[in-house]
Amino acid sequence: MALRSMTVHRYEEIRRRLAEGRGLREIARALGCSRRTVREVRDGERVSPDAPKPMADPLWMLELDWPTIIHDLGLGHPLKFLWEERAQHLTTYSNFWKQFYRKFPQYREASVTAREFEPGERVEVDYAGDPIEWIDIGTGEIRKAWVFVAGLGFSQLLYAWAAEDMKSRNWLASHRRMFAYYGGVPHVTVPDCLKQGVLKCHLYDPDLNPGYAQLASDYGTAVVAARPAHAKDKAIVEGLVKILMRLVRFRYRRRRFTSIPEINQALAECIERINDRSHSRFAVSRRERFETVEKAALKALPIGDVDSAEWKEAKLHADCYVYLEGDYYSAPHIHRHKKLRIKITENQVEIFLRLERLAIHPRSRHRTGKRIKLDAHFPPASQAYYEATPQKLLSQSRFIHPELNQLFVDLFNADVYGNIRRCQGFVSRCTKEINQCGHELANERIAAAIASMRRYNKFRVPYFKALLDQARKQSLQPQAGREIVRRPGNPMLRYVAGATAGDAVPLTATSTQETFDL
Repeated sequence: MALRSMTVHRYEEIRRRLAEGRGLREIARALGCSRRTVREVRDGERVSPDAPKPMADPLWMLELDWPTIIHDLGLGHPLKFLWEERAQHLTTYSNFWKQFYRKFPQYREASVTAREFEPGERVEVDYAGDPIEWIDIGTGEIRKAWVFVAGLGFSQLLYAWAAEDMKSRNWLASHRRMFAYYGGVPHVTVPDCLKQGVLKCHLYDPDLNPGYAQLASDYGTAVVAARPAHAKDKAIVEGLVKILMRLVRFRYRRRRFTSIPEINQALAECIERINDRSHSRFAVSRRERFETVEKAALKALPIGDVDSAEWKEAKLHADCYVYLEGDYYSAPHIHRHKKLRIKITENQVEIFLRLERLAIHPRSRHRTGKRIKLDAHFPPASQAYYEATPQKLLSQSRFIHPELNQLFVDLFNADVYGNIRRCQGFVSRCTKEINQCGHELANERIAAAIASMRRYNKFRVPYFKALLDQARKQSLQPQAGREIVRRPGNPMLRYVAGATAGDAVPLTATSTQETFDL
């Protein structure tokens, strides 16, 4: 009699023999089962006994809008937030996610391995991948704020701060704010391999940014950068970035920010909510775990003000200036074309060649190409140009005309270097006028031209040249009432003195007659 009970072994044996091409009668006779059973296995009508049996959905699942939940989950919102918003009144969170992954197994995440750290051992820092957009009300422009995120290794206490960019000054300022928020300094700081922290990546010994290394030295923490393309080296902050940015985007998805302080206020609210709620693994909140255990293990903050310096490199150009943040700073000319290190503090700029300080300047914030210089930094030829050129022009103007000298004095009192070339143009035009017309006539025209420029408050070299040309043309025009004597017989020729009696009748010459030698 054929056995009708189906076991996992008998089911797998039937499938194996079917795959070998055996007949239904042969398999049934060999395994002691009916041909109908073999036929059902072949046609897929019977499944393995160990296959999970389909379960009916609980009644509370019928009340949920699953397409909307799947859509919000695809936007990156956490499943727990969706449960709080849509199903908290229907079932517990554990039952919700179990039924969700049973119904949609494709959304189940891979398992992770938790790491353990000693209290006060490390803090991991990073920037959130996606910035937060905000609208400038004044211009209507959409701008971005970059979020700095940090998390302690033991308590995973979260800190975040938004700034307008990720430049070195904001990177260092965010670290100082982070240490002040924690009230202490961890033994190790783990950043990513971004240029603000690490100049050159290396598996064992990366080159740190000088400003970042100085900050680490001031606060007494060791910087151990994560390996390139190894996010697991800073998995804590990676997870905190995910938790924080999901909460911010979910809570403020219907709000438009209009300033960075407004973004920081929203971040502070989300940080407090995350830090104060119970951790799923610790069974206590991050704040409680930090206050009771880790805070006492942190190093003390440095006493007094910490030098918040930023270091950069720049080349000293041929004009003895280095370019920094839109302005120019001078350095000794003997180091032209060399790469110099620049230390930027709140109020001054220091220029170094290796360990030697070459210059110190007050920091300029004009960003308009202003030149901050010391005369001793320039070669003798440049010093002569900067110092003696105005004196030379004043000396030349004294020999040309007193009015021109007074004009130069007024222009140099207004702006020395801005009017040097203009005064050089005035001297050039006056010299040409004197060579053409002589001192006496040229002095009259120069004085008249300067008076016209003062009358209209227009001190320009082209205008000065036009005034002199106009005065020259007026002097060449014939005087009113002058009588022109023509030679008899040819009205187109003027009378020529010394002509013979047969050529013309002698006339009495007047003061208005002009004579020319033929």
